[in-house]
Amino acid sequence: MLGGCSGINAMIYFRGDKQVFQTWYDGGNKEWSVDQVLKYFKKSQNLQNQDMLNNPTISEQYGHDGPLVINKVNNTFSDIAEKVIDSWNEMGFKRVNDLNLENFMASGTVTSTSADGVRQSTDRAYLTPAAKRPNLKILKKTIATKILIDKNLKAYGVEVEKDGKKMTLTTSREVIVSAGAIESPKLLMLSGIGPEKHLQENDITCLVDSPMVGQNLQDHCLVPILIYGNEPREMTDADIYRSQIDYLAHRKGILSHSDLATDALAVYTTYKNTTYSNMQNILSVLPKNSRTIGELFKSAFNYNESVVESIIELNKDYGTFFILFDLLKPYSSGNISLSSNDPKDKPLIFPNYFNDPRDLDDAAAGIKMATKVLETDYFKSIGAFLGRMNLPECDKFELDSADYWKCISKNMVSTIFHPVRTTQMGPSIDSSVVDSRLRVHGVKNLRVIDAGVMPTTVNGNLNAVTIMVGERGSDLIKEDNKN
Repeated sequence: MLGGCSGINAMIYFRGDKQVFQTWYDGGNKEWSVDQVLKYFKKSQNLQNQDMLNNPTISEQYGHDGPLVINKVNNTFSDIAEKVIDSWNEMGFKRVNDLNLENFMASGTVTSTSADGVRQSTDRAYLTPAAKRPNLKILKKTIATKILIDKNLKAYGVEVEKDGKKMTLTTSREVIVSAGAIESPKLLMLSGIGPEKHLQENDITCLVDSPMVGQNLQDHCLVPILIYGNEPREMTDADIYRSQIDYLAHRKGILSHSDLATDALAVYTTYKNTTYSNMQNILSVLPKNSRTIGELFKSAFNYNESVVESIIELNKDYGTFFILFDLLKPYSSGNISLSSNDPKDKPLIFPNYFNDPRDLDDAAAGIKMATKVLETDYFKSIGAFLGRMNLPECDKFELDSADYWKCISKNMVSTIFHPVRTTQMGPSIDSSVVDSRLRVHGVKNLRVIDAGVMPTTVNGNLNAVTIMVGERGSDLIKEDNKN
């Protein structure tokens, strides 16, 4: 898909706390100071929300003429989302005007990569406007199978396959790998760059023993919280029809935003003596007797039949508040490994969620804090209650106890599609894959520019940060190729 995950994600534009980016710089990545990072966020941005533009404090923190349009969403459930944000505020998650600027123990409506009901993917923002440039050739349905590296360890091209035919594409300058945090380490390893023993096990000649390729995988893991109540009511055929017409006429309604999440979001921590959030709640609202709820949980999260049926059964009589609990700064890490030396074979992904017991403790504590929303005025007014999912492994535990949530976390955890660090930047090949200019250690004329180069997870949502990395990387290329 052109534009990658930005073409299918929930369109949340939330960069996280700048303290995280300071740790990148402190780790020896001198091209990634906080000021530089903020500069490249702004370079990408084209803020179009009038309320935010009219607030000088907010407006000056955004770019106004970048390629990526950023706005707020006209959400179908905005009235309910506002009541939930009021509830979070009542709990101590302060309602703020802009979560990109204030994101410690905070809540509010988040900015979005959408405008007038239309998704603003990186394809729409960057690729389509450049598609007719004479120095750009876009090959669809093409797989990169190998980076070509000469005996002097200099990259000079790539081998690709299209329609069953192999082609060699060469360069006089650099090869840039931007296949993402899963596929980029795979391509490096297929090309002979990676942990020597692992390459040998897959009958690949090791050109550069780079032990961190595919290692240190970290992801934001998601655990479901399901709350039921007397709102929102069931949508009738007439409601759905009106919403569809509203989209065609005004670019509003259920087709104008993600079906997975509203724009209501809270960030917080259970830690004392800290100044940044490490947990996130994203609100999803499903009307009573929703027609799409089963497919949502099966396709998006791959929940088993018994779990999905228990959710559907309660949803028949109650509106559903699906809170996506997201652990933003996990300790656990995994890896990406090759399944074979065939480029068409998928890599092996080992996320190792909750491999570090501290993450399980954090998740249980964070979810218990999240469910305190049931004690707020709005949720009391709609008779809200916590639903038990049909998961026999967890039936022995008291609902909403720490042990219950540890059990749910271990058995129901899923990805929120934010993998990072598999080609992370750093000063040494012993601890990283690329340097702070994103050049692959040990190989000339080869860079990786995608989410995999991040040296840590961020406590925001990955799309915004990945686009910033792309903007910074593009300038690093230009700086190094002035002649």
